[in-house]
Amino acid sequence: MATGYEKINKIKCKLRVPMTVSMLAQAMDCGPRTIFRHLNALEQENCGLHKFKKDGETFYVIQTEQKVDFNQKIVKQLEKLKKTMNDTTPLDLKNRKLIDSVISSMQTTDPDGFKAEAITVDPNYIMDYGPFCDHKAQDTMVSKLLSAIRDGFKIRMVYRSTNEETDKKTIEVSPVKLVMRIDTLYLIAADETYPETHIFKNYLVENILSIAQTNNSAITLREPFCVYEHYKYAFGKYVSKEDPQTIELLIKTGWLKTQFIKSRFSPCADITEDKDKNMIVTLKLRMTPDFKTWLFGVLPDVKILKPESLRTEMIEKLKNTLKDMKA
Repeated sequence: MATGYEKINKIKCKLRVPMTVSMLAQAMDCGPRTIFRHLNALEQENCGLHKFKKDGETFYVIQTEQKVDFNQKIVKQLEKLKKTMNDTTPLDLKNRKLIDSVISSMQTTDPDGFKAEAITVDPNYIMDYGPFCDHKAQDTMVSKLLSAIRDGFKIRMVYRSTNEETDKKTIEVSPVKLVMRIDTLYLIAADETYPETHIFKNYLVENILSIAQTNNSAITLREPFCVYEHYKYAFGKYVSKEDPQTIELLIKTGWLKTQFIKSRFSPCADITEDKDKNMIVTLKLRMTPDFKTWLFGVLPDVKILKPESLRTEMIEKLKNTLKDMKA
């Protein structure tokens, strides 16, 4: 559940454009009385809140961004100074109380919430995912997406599907999460079909050619996004609507046993032993291409017990592979 600080800061983000109480209530998924209470709190701050009449309605907007940035910069410096002090000396205790008093007098909502917008990767932190890695997302794109998610606004993006024959298209979506899944960074977002389908869409960040944050509020989720539910019955990257199937494998080698013990599935893998102490792994998955490709690669180390159709398919694939290699 969002804290009072988080709600206030979210309203601040919304009020970078003029909005009425009813517009704010819809964007925040709450009642007008709650919005009035938050606006009263903002009026006590030095954040530049203004209201004006237009077409018979009262609009609110935060206009003095320079003043807000000035306060935030000072507060961040004061907070850093506090961290250099401890509670073991009387002088430090006195100075910490003085700094707290200064911060309070500046009427900031949540000093700890003032963080840099850009989230970059340390150049000394190398993410090497191997020769077939397709993660090419840049820090600037990631920062823009994270900013839109935090601020609660829709984005308009130019997107090109992985299919080379697909033309690029401009779409407007509500960004929900950024998820790194099997070395690939995805934007999880809700498009115009979400209110009816309640299905999120996956967009490869590397395929987003450009983005622009709009002034339209993103959809309000009734329940927090759950990555495990989103990737339920998924083996790797693919999210599909096919019915999941029960897969039962006998694991022959130690290294693969360790992999299953350490891996995380949704729903969880059921690991048991048969009468001969062999590891039996039962999975509930959708038969996606990435799962079949992985299974084909470890066939010497497993025995497919269920379903029979999967075992038959792997046998046929082996026969065709041998035939092609001998041709």
